[in-house]
Amino acid sequence: MPAPAPTTSLRERHKRQRRERILAAMRELLRESPDETPTVERIAELADLSPATVFNLVGPREQQWAALCEELLGELDTRLAFTAEEDPREQARRIVSETAELFIADAAVFRRLVNSWERGGPLLQENPIPRLRATLRRGQAIGMLRADLHIEALVGHIATACGGALRHWAAGQISDAVFRRRVRFAVDVAFAAGADEEWAAELSAPLARKRRGELR
Repeated sequence: MPAPAPTTSLRERHKRQRRERILAAMRELLRESPDETPTVERIAELADLSPATVFNLVGPREQQWAALCEELLGELDTRLAFTAEEDPREQARRIVSETAELFIADAAVFRRLVNSWERGGPLLQENPIPRLRATLRRGQAIGMLRADLHIEALVGHIATACGGALRHWAAGQISDAVFRRRVRFAVDVAFAAGADEEWAAELSAPLARKRRGELR
């Protein structure tokens, strides 16, 4: 008979709950004052904890940003946990679109995270990559993308383009609408560039419909 799964101790549950309160307080403070970095004292006051508890459970500022990033990327994983669609290109579009929508929905938090934390820029580049890679490989397997295609190079193009769009959006240089269009455009370009001959016309069609200057 298999051994029962270990249960989380009461102490660990309380620790996790306090940590969640800390991160929730950080997000609330960022929404209230996007131009101010929350202090340990303000976080502690809002979370109804001592500053020492905040420091012990999350750490100094760099670790606070990392903990917040980890929580946000966990939300992204949940958002991207959908069943693969029949069309790999539409699946890839959905991956980058859902990611962008999560950022836009909590814009104050994500903008500050990207702009204030040196590791915040690659958020969109890193997290969806495994799903994009699997989707592109599925497109290759069904003959949509060329058999000799270097999938990693194609994934790298999408990641770089989407990461650039994220940084421009976080800096206020492009609108939400342009952010959405640019991440989808990155996918369309990748699929058009890697299209098998039989799929070339269909996968290139979205690019032909782009109006000049639309993405500026």
